[in-house]
Amino acid sequence: MAKAHDDGRKKTRSISLKELAQHLNLSPATVSLVINRAKAAAAIPEETQKRIFEAAKALNYRPNFYARSLLTQRSFTIGILHPDLSDYVALLTSGIEDHLMREGYFYFAAGHRNNPDLIEEYPLIMTDRAVEGIIAIDTPIVHSLALPVVVVSGHRKIEGVTNLILDHRRAAELALGHLVRMGHREIAFMKGPKVSSDTEVRWQ
Repeated sequence: MAKAHDDGRKKTRSISLKELAQHLNLSPATVSLVINRAKAAAAIPEETQKRIFEAAKALNYRPNFYARSLLTQRSFTIGILHPDLSDYVALLTSGIEDHLMREGYFYFAAGHRNNPDLIEEYPLIMTDRAVEGIIAIDTPIVHSLALPVVVVSGHRKIEGVTNLILDHRRAAELALGHLVRMGHREIAFMKGPKVSSDTEVRWQ
């Protein structure tokens, strides 16, 4: 018969919202508003909010996701669209993740591999999954969606879509100027893959 053994690690029990409120000597409603980042929490003093978050962390309180969504009518989730998990995409996604986590958001990502059908379908699937917004990396968004969209390297003017665009002309001027000053005259140019939204802009 196998025997249970103690590996020296103690399991910490998660406390309930009611217990957390009792510990803080506050009402469960007040604690719930702050923990769930509800709009009404703005009326609660910052010092009280700070005390609630510190106690929640110290006592291992984990808010119920579904209760939180019902209270706030929000999913606190962002969708990320990308062509593939290249080093460039991984670097951007890592930065996005760091910021989202600090703000209390989660995300899920989908790679479309430059398949036109998936590029069209994935934003709709993400919308059905109640994401609050979409970040598209090097992905063509061709029409407006029913939620905010940010496109990294987007070159289409579409209502409801915010484009983050690199100044390729200025980048080329700086790079070429540097090489010319170093005495180089025969310079090769690699504009990138055809499927990249930046490729034609670089060539121009």
